[in-house]
Amino acid sequence: MKRRLFALGALILLLAYAYPVLSEPVWNWHYHDDCIVFSVAFNDNGDLGLGFGYYAIILSKDGERLLRAPVRGFAYSSALSDNDTLVIGTDGNWVQFFEPGKGLTSEYKTGDVVWAVDISPDGRYAVAGSGDGNVYFFENQKLKWRYDTGAFVWGIDLAGNRVLAGNDNGDLVVLGLDGSELLSKHFDGQVRKVYGSDNMMVALILAGDESWSEVVALDWNGNELWRKHFDGKVMKIGFDGENVAVAGALDRVVLLDKNGNEVYSVPFFLEAFDVDTAKGYTIVAGGDDALFIGPDGNVLWDYYPNETVERVAISKDARYLAVTHRVHGKDICEGTVDFAVLGGNVTPSETTTEETGRTGLGNPLVAAGIVLAVVILALFAWREMRE
Repeated sequence: MKRRLFALGALILLLAYAYPVLSEPVWNWHYHDDCIVFSVAFNDNGDLGLGFGYYAIILSKDGERLLRAPVRGFAYSSALSDNDTLVIGTDGNWVQFFEPGKGLTSEYKTGDVVWAVDISPDGRYAVAGSGDGNVYFFENQKLKWRYDTGAFVWGIDLAGNRVLAGNDNGDLVVLGLDGSELLSKHFDGQVRKVYGSDNMMVALILAGDESWSEVVALDWNGNELWRKHFDGKVMKIGFDGENVAVAGALDRVVLLDKNGNEVYSVPFFLEAFDVDTAKGYTIVAGGDDALFIGPDGNVLWDYYPNETVERVAISKDARYLAVTHRVHGKDICEGTVDFAVLGGNVTPSETTTEETGRTGLGNPLVAAGIVLAVVILALFAWREMRE
């Protein structure tokens, strides 16, 4: 009898230990540095561009730090080309360009905070939206033109041969690469985010008193395709060319398809600060929690890093994930990036401000070993109880 009780007790303890190991993501690597991550962006190769406090940082998908260079002010916005040219927008009113091995390669000062930037995959073109109301267009890191929208520019997107911008007055403007105005639409609210794909553009509209929000989809002639209304403040939307992820002070995260139909609505009772989506997968963050949701609406991961989660990102092919979190107090300000490859089997490692400072954080095979041990112990317990 004692042997049976011992076996059952051991089984319960082992299952209790194994459950969190198996239910949490196996992160491939972690990067730790000073201050807070204000902005994060993947390129199509899986490399990560970061506005990390007062630094511009590029991390490869393997966890190697390719760049760490100071910026002029907090790096509020970032975008990374496929050849690892990083453009940063700062609260010091600067647009800055960085490249691995070179550091700062070009910069331009605007008239106010640069809240939004974007860059073409080949790094040839870049755009920035400033609080001074202007859209700035760069070719080969040199300013070619600027366009005055008349109000604080919240959102910017470089969609093929078009530039989209949204401002505080409710204006959505579409510009050509030569700076010509192709289209202008006005909405009753602030245009906080804009995205474009081959077939449509999407805008997040926020009421002036933040009591309601709308996601609106238009074709490139300016015709409205659909509109989705939300009671409450939507903080952020993510767009993968078809699906739109919506999150904020809504008590849920919602995924809409290209026709504006709700694919899923998942409860999330914290105020969501950031969201991103790709191929039906959605990652959302708020407070000290991040959820990773599958295309069927099931929560695959519920991740608690025991710190405030700031930013999340998912690559366009839904292969790479990044979650950033931080500790911020009177005497300390530190941030961490957690990086995962879906279906990957890289041994987790940690990268700090010292490029050579890597320490192992475990092996994914441990989980498999635990499962095997659980199975063996369960069989042993079953045999003991039958005797």
